[in-house]
Amino acid sequence: MREPSAPLRFAKCFTSFFTILLFSALPQQVALAQDAVVYQRIFPVSVGEANAAVQKIRDSSKGRLPTLEGFVQQGDQPTERYDKGYFECTFQVSPVATGGTLVRATAKVTAWYGDPAVAHSGYRVLVSNGRLESDALDRIADVLTPQAAIAAASKPTSAWFPGSPPTDRRQSAQGSLIMPATGTNWNAHAGPPLYAATGPPVSSSSATNLESAKTMRAVEEKKSRELSNYIQNLEEIQRNQSHPSDLAAVKKSRTSVLAKPSESAPVLMEADAQDEFQVLGVDGVWVHVQISGVSRGWIRRSQLEMPLGLSQADSTSPKDDSNAVFMVAKEETTPFRGNWQPLKGKPVRIEWVEPTNSAISTSRKDKLAYAKSVFLRASKNLAQSQPSAEGIVVVFDSADGGQIAALLSSVEALAGRTISEAAFWRQCSLDPRESFINSTNP
Repeated sequence: MREPSAPLRFAKCFTSFFTILLFSALPQQVALAQDAVVYQRIFPVSVGEANAAVQKIRDSSKGRLPTLEGFVQQGDQPTERYDKGYFECTFQVSPVATGGTLVRATAKVTAWYGDPAVAHSGYRVLVSNGRLESDALDRIADVLTPQAAIAAASKPTSAWFPGSPPTDRRQSAQGSLIMPATGTNWNAHAGPPLYAATGPPVSSSSATNLESAKTMRAVEEKKSRELSNYIQNLEEIQRNQSHPSDLAAVKKSRTSVLAKPSESAPVLMEADAQDEFQVLGVDGVWVHVQISGVSRGWIRRSQLEMPLGLSQADSTSPKDDSNAVFMVAKEETTPFRGNWQPLKGKPVRIEWVEPTNSAISTSRKDKLAYAKSVFLRASKNLAQSQPSAEGIVVVFDSADGGQIAALLSSVEALAGRTISEAAFWRQCSLDPRESFINSTNP
């Protein structure tokens, strides 16, 4: 075979050398597809050891973000409109054909977006800028004892050139620069990153390069610790801040916030776990909450962690019936302005009741039954309320309205079953009486 000319051999050698420099400059995160950045590293350990390391750092690889700045890419909307940021890292562990294990990290970041138009508000998924993934991979490297990886990297190896044996490769403290043998099919599987370390390949012939790699590794570990401490300090500040006493927390994600206290009512939004809402009132199994500004909604009481004083389930609440005739619209504690002498001028808890559907006619029996349930529920809540009240007044805000006033002692006697229901109504002030009791009855 005819031997290539000297200029041709020089061109081939120059091309090979330029190719090596190009691969050495590739960053740690390699794009496997257009506009899709993958954060991954190769560790010189078995798959079992890598999985064990992933499990050890899994609990610290998810949680709330005190701020989105520095963690997500800038989108079309300003970051100050986002709140309640949350992140979770997932990991994919797979063996590498040439040795070691590939760990790929993916971070999902979500946050509540508050749009000036309330209907456009909601939770949105944001694009991570790689800081969370890099931190997770650093912590995996810490678990896998970086000293062992550095020792493996210090073994003498030869540089790879076209035509070298397929066993030649250069390792680093965090991964490997694995070059394919002649005839390798790059499309056979999704390959690992060409270079997974944060610096240039470590050459066994150069002690300076090894020390440089160790120094860069120490700098990265310091940055990781500083970031973790920063997040922990912000979370501690959040916990130490005064917490309002009238906030209810959502128990599970995708909890519906409804426009009315009915299962068939329109859904205003779906709340995430641990979202908090200010409690405006409680109507049996429904809780009236403030969403934002003047926006209001209803959530089932069983789906909320209620604040102190409303935390226990109320067995005397109206039945769990989405077709209830009445609902409590408002509650307040104020001096009694009526003429009934036992409570005149004394502080009372007023429960404003209105029909759920103005087109439905209600009977005296319906009103008395619902008033009884309101009396019993309110008497339990009064033990936790400030200022204290000496009586309870149920006001029916409807066309055939009226109000019933009762001393707290009478309601407690009814709850303790020391008096009958008929005796309880005789101790109350029914105004007007005919709105609740037939005048022909004694």
